Parts: sequence; C-alpha cells; structure tokens
Amino acid sequence: MNHLLVFMHPSNDSFNGSLLRAYQDELVKNGHRVVVRSLYEMNFNPILTVEEYKDTFKGIYKEDIQQEHDYLNWADAVTFLFPFWWGGFPSIGKGYIDRVLSFGFAYRLNGETPIPLLNGKKAAFICTTGSPSEEYEKSGMHERVVRLTDDAIFRFCGLELVSHTFFGGVLVCSDEERKKMMAQTKEIAASWATAE
Repeated sequence: MNHLLVFMHPSNDSFNGSLLRAYQDELVKNGHRVVVRSLYEMNFNPILTVEEYKDTFKGIYKEDIQQEHDYLNWADAVTFLFPFWWGGFPSIGKGYIDRVLSFGFAYRLNGETPIPLLNGKKAAFICTTGSPSEEYEKSGMHERVVRLTDDAIFRFCGLELVSHTFFGGVLVCSDEERKKMMAQTKEIAASWATAE
C-alpha cells in the first residue's frame, strides 16, 4: 500500500517524532511505500486566503496545494500524527485540512449535499495528550474527537477511518509507558499488512 503520513508536531525530536519514526519504519519493514509530510519542517502555510478560497470553486489550486493533492491521489491510506491541542489539531494541521481537502478535490456539492471524492482511501490518526488518557475517556472527549473527525472530515471526503489511537499523559509518563506506546504504534503499522 501507499501510505501518506501527515506529521503535525513542531519538533521532530519530540515523542511525537519518535512515534512517527517507529510507525514509518514498521510500515516500510512490512513492504509499504511511505511518504512523510512534516508540516512544520516544510513551513507549510496554513492560511486559506479569500482569493484561494474563491479559486477552489473554479478548480484553481496553488502550486503547493497541487503537490499535496498529488500525494493524496497517490496514497491508499493517510495517517495524521499530532499532539491534541485545545481540543483538536495544531493550527498548522487545521490549515492543512482547510487548504488541502479543498472543494473540487476532496469533495464537491450537489446543492447543499456533499459528494465525497476520496472514496476508497483509508485513514487513521495517532495523537498524544498531556492529560492522562483515562480522563479523556471518562469525560467522553475521545468519543467526541473520533466522531467529529470522522463525520466532519474523513467521511465527508470519502475517507474510511480504520484506526484511531490516543496516547495520554505523554509529558509525565515513565519510560516504560513510552515503550509500550511505541510498541503499540508499531502494532498499528503492522496491522496495515492485512488491511489491503
């Protein structure tokens, strides 16, 4: 399978960066083709301007967005790896969604009814939180995040969400707990071997 990994943490030396490398390495080890788009490293511009917004309705996309469209067209699966900040993606990640999952590429409209255009592709996300995962689970935050992300982004564009993973308390957890998270990340990557 062709895997697109969209990495949304400002530091590749972070624990998120370690998860990314573990996930990528395991995918490659299992024979998958992988492209990583590290948004901060790319200095990705997250701002959707009025001009660009209007142009999308004419099927006109900026060069940097056309490149991201090419990667998404190539991919059989896309995984978003990010720290969960203020109830969602980091701003650069939200900007990626705003600009790249654009009208005419990821969806179109029949009146007010959305028509998804990325059908047949699979999606996953791996995110980290500073708070313990149990707190998010108990409050219903995990369920709301999955539902919102799936309904408002993935299914809206035709992507099938096949995996969602939350790693909590990453700022204060022990090395042993981090090793378990790393092992789980590798297991998620290995599970794609049977996902085709």
